[in-house]
Amino acid sequence: MTAVDRIKKLAKDHDVSVYELEAELGFGRNTIYQWNKRTPSAERVKKVADYFGVSLDYIMGRSQNNNPHPEIDLADTKDVILTFEGKTIPDEDIELIQKLLRKKE
Repeated sequence: MTAVDRIKKLAKDHDVSVYELEAELGFGRNTIYQWNKRTPSAERVKKVADYFGVSLDYIMGRSQNNNPHPEIDLADTKDVILTFEGKTIPDEDIELIQKLLRKKE
């Protein structure tokens, strides 16, 4: 699926036409359809992604997930490296956080 195909699907899902989207974002008519023939600027793709609340990666086909902030269950982080302020959270701290969160239930 191309970026244009994804945008068309998002537009349909949000009950807006591609032409209405272009007008809303201040793009010229047929700007988005021209992206089938030439590469759009990152700024324009970002505007579209922000409009629909999806990631740039989703629009460009680098991700199948259209949620820019996927939910991650802290209890299932065996193969994930969690960080805080750029520093890796040690396993023992993750275990402590999990215990504290479980006590709140």
